Amino acid sequence: MGICKLTGKKGKFVKSHIIPKSVTRPSQPGNKFYQADPINPEQRYFKRSDSWYDKSIVTREGEDVLSDLDSYAIKELRSWGLLWSSTTLRKRASNSLQEITVVEFQEPEKMRKFFLSLLWRASVSTLPEFREITLSQEKLERLRQILMGECSDDFSFFPIALVQLPTKGPVHNFVPIKQKIGKHKKEIYRFYMDGLIAHIHLSDPKLAVLVEPIPYDHPMFVGYQQTIVTQVETSVSFHLGNLFKLHNEFLNNHPSLKKEALGGI
Repeated sequence: MGICKLTGKKGKFVKSHIIPKSVTRPSQPGNKFYQADPINPEQRYFKRSDSWYDKSIVTREGEDVLSDLDSYAIKELRSWGLLWSSTTLRKRASNSLQEITVVEFQEPEKMRKFFLSLLWRASVSTLPEFREITLSQEKLERLRQILMGECSDDFSFFPIALVQLPTKGPVHNFVPIKQKIGKHKKEIYRFYMDGLIAHIHLSDPKLAVLVEPIPYDHPMFVGYQQTIVTQVETSVSFHLGNLFKLHNEFLNNHPSLKKEALGGI
């Protein structure tokens, strides 16, 4: 029993995934993901059947809110071919390593809420894997109110841009990380799921306009009728390079797990 961090009501906590389970599964049923212990990565590891979940965030009522966002977003993203689990992947318009494509989500504001909910979940979670994702109590409360419909959304608050990897690569669990990107080193939180990356911008985009001609209401950000998705060839992506780097570091620390770890991907 406790106070639901989303609804503010008292009740029994339930298991809640930080990243939806349906987009963080091993490629073959029964396989496991191997992850280094974030506190002691050279000595311990964990087996996981899917992504991270926390049992101290929400009650059933709060989880129903999150589940509704998850169900809508995953179905919609798959219908546009943006996830590796889509029936048909959205292809690039040319053979260039980087392209753009335009999608029109049925409920663009709800899609934005979904990605904001990932940020909220990761920030309120006490799991050590998410220690990089930290927000002030003021921003957390504002996110909570947006998710619960208690206040109107403001698209300049954590603008979200999407990057698709249009060629399937290795399946894995990847924790969100904090990064600086671009010429002006803008800070973002980077969330990965099933071939799709969300860049959640931390800085006030109204200030960013002073140094780059991309206002926050540009369709490159989620929430508007049209959303521009950047497509980056998987083989040259930061994502794949970082995956191999982490995978090799893990196998060097746990050589006895080499065959099993590869089987878990």
